[in-house]
Amino acid sequence: MKSASFDKTSARLLDRIESPADLKRLEENQLPQLAQEIRDELISVLSRTGGHLGPNLGVVELTLALHRVFETPEDKLLFDVSHQGYVHKLLTGRLDRFGTIRQYQGLNGFFVAVRE
Repeated sequence: MKSASFDKTSARLLDRIESPADLKRLEENQLPQLAQEIRDELISVLSRTGGHLGPNLGVVELTLALHRVFETPEDKLLFDVSHQGYVHKLLTGRLDRFGTIRQYQGLNGFFVAVRE
């Protein structure tokens, strides 16, 4: 499992995202790179653990936009299916545990209202 550490010198933008506030600090021109890093992480982890890949790949930019526009966690997000919640998990401080998704005692594969 990859471990994410909040390192401002990291070449990977995703490693610097611990909360939506960190996402808002990025420049707009950095968002395509972050979107690709999220897709790479989804593919890497889900190829090992299983999980809902397609729906999550389809909502990367949407989830980035929602977190940049709204004030989460004060503003609540509701996805129509839990299959689209993985990107949200990556943007809300759970990158370090993402490799445990859908595993025994690991990160929940479903979207839950309370932060795990």
